[in-house]
Amino acid sequence: MKTTIERIFETLSKEKVELKSEKIELALVDDFEAEFTKANKLVTSAYNEQFKIESAIQEMLNKYDAAGKSYLKANARYQEIEQASKDLGVEVSGKLKASKKAISEALKEIDSASRELLKAKKMSFV
Repeated sequence: MKTTIERIFETLSKEKVELKSEKIELALVDDFEAEFTKANKLVTSAYNEQFKIESAIQEMLNKYDAAGKSYLKANARYQEIEQASKDLGVEVSGKLKASKKAISEALKEIDSASRELLKAKKMSFV
């Protein structure tokens, strides 16, 4: 037979275990809620960064498009200069010929960069 004191200690120890169990469960819920909130903030931040990237890609595409159009206009002017030079029987200057080559190279670079940007844009989740 157990004494009264033993029964009291046994009862108290059971209650303490139950209280610890409840505290642990509450701590787990708090930990879960904290991690869930943190994850939501991080994913929102990532979406915001993705939006910035998509906007930057579109801005870059717009600028490359404008630059390409400007190079094409410059090339058309060069063609006029070349034709006028032929009509007058004079040689086009070396500087202008170098610019013509630079236009061609720039248009190739713009085309390549634009293709890569379009690929990146297609990978978007939005």
